[in-house]
Amino acid sequence: MLAVTEPGVHVITAMVCTQLMKTALIENTVGYFMHLDPCPQLLVQPKDEAVEAFSKERITPLIRSTPVLRKLVGTKKTRSAEETLTYKAYPGGFLAMVGAGSPDNLARRPVRNTYYDEVDKYVITREGDPIGLGDERQATFAQYLSLRACSPTISGESRIEMSYLEGDQRQASVECPHCGHRNFLEFFRHVQWDTDADSGIHNPKSARIYCEACGAGWSEGERLRALQTTRWHQTRPFLCCGKHQDPMAAYEEEWRNPNSSPNAADPVAMIWDWWASDRHAVYRARCCDCGRWAVDNEHASFTASKLFSPWPKDAPPKIAAKWLAAKDDPDLRVVFDNTQLGKPHKRQAGKDLKAEALASRAEHWAADVPDGVGVVTAGLDTQDDRVEIEFVGWGTNEESWTLGYVVVPGDTSTEEVWTEVDKQLLRIFRRADGREFTVEAACIDSGGHRTQEVYRFSKARLGRKVWAIKGAKEQGGQRAPVWPTVKPSNRARAQFRPVMIGTNAAKDTIRARLALPEPGPGFCHFHAKRELGWYEQLLSERLTEAAIAAQLLPATPGWRHTPPGFISVDPDKDAKADLANLRMGKVTLSELVEERGYDYVEHLARYAEDLAAAEEALGPGVMFDGDPRKQLKPSAPESAADNDPDAAANAA
Repeated sequence: MLAVTEPGVHVITAMVCTQLMKTALIENTVGYFMHLDPCPQLLVQPKDEAVEAFSKERITPLIRSTPVLRKLVGTKKTRSAEETLTYKAYPGGFLAMVGAGSPDNLARRPVRNTYYDEVDKYVITREGDPIGLGDERQATFAQYLSLRACSPTISGESRIEMSYLEGDQRQASVECPHCGHRNFLEFFRHVQWDTDADSGIHNPKSARIYCEACGAGWSEGERLRALQTTRWHQTRPFLCCGKHQDPMAAYEEEWRNPNSSPNAADPVAMIWDWWASDRHAVYRARCCDCGRWAVDNEHASFTASKLFSPWPKDAPPKIAAKWLAAKDDPDLRVVFDNTQLGKPHKRQAGKDLKAEALASRAEHWAADVPDGVGVVTAGLDTQDDRVEIEFVGWGTNEESWTLGYVVVPGDTSTEEVWTEVDKQLLRIFRRADGREFTVEAACIDSGGHRTQEVYRFSKARLGRKVWAIKGAKEQGGQRAPVWPTVKPSNRARAQFRPVMIGTNAAKDTIRARLALPEPGPGFCHFHAKRELGWYEQLLSERLTEAAIAAQLLPATPGWRHTPPGFISVDPDKDAKADLANLRMGKVTLSELVEERGYDYVEHLARYAEDLAAAEEALGPGVMFDGDPRKQLKPSAPESAADNDPDAAANAA
């Protein structure tokens, strides 16, 4: 809160874990400027529904329970026809609350202060980034304030992470109750617990904080008392006097080497200057040579983990138990990093995976279903001429086994094909001990091919948990939950809609699980009967740098599909069919090239090299038969060739 009244501060970023009073920071700041420094204020929530909920659950109780605000807001003197649930007027200003998805609301009025809650959930509007649009409304005010608060999400894509890195990157320290050393508390550095040497079993209930200097363990009471000594430090690295300086690295060196300088009795004083009054308090980073404050405080950015939380549920033993439950599961790791550590999760999805490496770990099992499987599900993909079905067995903590891969050939607009698909979904799998398994649930991709047929098939089988799914349209790295909380039910057949899948998040999860080295939670087992082409198809989407950034960030990872090489059964007929489809406009040349496993841009580059070599040898004007610049000739009168694909191909 002291950063709000700190001289020179105009932007505040709070990138902290959940339930560490981010919302309370916004509430108190709003109340301060209603009462002591009245001005126009704008509060932004991700969606309009969140705006109304925030007003009812936060702002209204704040005003009602604070006597000075109750006298100012909503009185007969200030009440007007404009005052609503999302607009609160008071002498000298107002508080407007809007959703981030509406550029008109963001740009409607000039404001001095802007507050952005849950910023990682904002979407880019047709006019640009909501934070940029809102802050532009402050142009006429000299003493403006922009406050952003959110728990982080994915590293490189998190808007709050970017905002934190733009600021002075303040971190908190607390005094050790035993030796007085200031610790910048980090879970993996300061929290330890007992582990049985023989069995390797962890005892998270024994977890506690240990001072990095004296090694003393803190009781929970000592941790809570230490929180009362919390102070914030600017930790952003800087360049001054021709040297790159890192305050945190310098502090580490000072306290570990007490004889390195004459004043090392207080290593904190060697790196930072304490700057405080009744309206501000912060350790300012100082250049080790010239002594000036080298890090500007215009943008004060903060981060903190659950170790700084006073709530009993956030004590070190609770955090340790959550870590042990999440450490081997990629999905739970995201949640742990974001909600407990207050740090953005760094994906491992960019790790290069090879089809050969996955194939080398293939296994044999004695029956249809191996030991460890408890549930069987199916995933279906529909094409015009076939339905492909993958059966998967699931065990504890989503460890999985590929059980079977079936292709049902035929025209998928006919009932016969779907009857055969239904038979496949009703098949029985057996384990070596004789236990029988049936498909407990199935998902059918409804995007692209035979959408209505998929809808009809799945609607009739909702009771068997056969769901039509569709990938969410996520641009530039946006990520929705893999599986939504609201699913179609038997009562809602008339309003049937496909289940929207978080495409990017699902691919992140699959990719991370494929990279797991050892069996366990999330590990993927493959049967030895899988061919190499199946693994190539599995890895056909890779993480690349998207040309258009996710949210506001440059070079944000996005998924790009590179199909495996196409295996032709009858090359002559395939070539003729491709030519006919290309001429009719049913496919593009780039689609045909990429269908065969080649990158279209690279293909054109190689073609240009070949053409240049041919022109050098044969003279200018050379054009290969497959040149994409060739134009179709004007239509001639109808002839037999028009009705004969072979004749048409030969004529071409």
